[in-house]
Amino acid sequence: MRRSILLTTITAAATALTVGVIAATAGNGSSTAGGGMHASHAMTAGKLTKSDLRNALNQLLGEHAILAMNATNAGVTGSKSFPAAAKALDQNSVALSKAIGSIYGAKAAKTFLDGPFQWRAHIGFFVDYTVALAKKDMAGQNKAVANLKTYTVRHGDFLAGATGLPKLAVRNDLLGHVLELKGQLDAYAAGNYAKAADQYRKAYAHMFMTGDLLAGAIAKQQNLK
Repeated sequence: MRRSILLTTITAAATALTVGVIAATAGNGSSTAGGGMHASHAMTAGKLTKSDLRNALNQLLGEHAILAMNATNAGVTGSKSFPAAAKALDQNSVALSKAIGSIYGAKAAKTFLDGPFQWRAHIGFFVDYTVALAKKDMAGQNKAVANLKTYTVRHGDFLAGATGLPKLAVRNDLLGHVLELKGQLDAYAAGNYAKAADQYRKAYAHMFMTGDLLAGAIAKQQNLK
């Protein structure tokens, strides 16, 4: 039953987010491939396969990277598009938490989303870093980075505990994601748009590695074929 709920949840969330992602990426040279269609086409008689899960998680995590970078780029320049980008990013966060909850339950979903140094918190730390970067506040930047590093440990341990993956592997994967988003924002704020664009692509691609990592572990737990 939970397999069907998971796929339905991811499909609905991913489809609803497609318009937001396209709107948020318009004008900055980025795009998504396929939008919400991959998860929708993955549905096969209400059964979730390993491939379905991997594709759906990759899509939601890829959207996270896109929306996060759009939001911080808008924030560091003081763009009026920031509130809309931040809203779309939070919708994606909720969708991810529902996917987690569909497998591990409501308590796990709440911890994933709102626990100390968990998912929403790391987005807040990136906002803190963005504000400090715009103000050239080194102390603020350092504090935000320290909080993000703590997040990679605390959230990494949560995901490892849920999925059975090695803690160090998950922590390192999250740290790579954090450093890529930070590097992209630093380059963008400095006006080095070629480097920022390169980092944008790498950060997006990294999310597919994360999705594969999580999907593989969850599929093994749930005996998905």
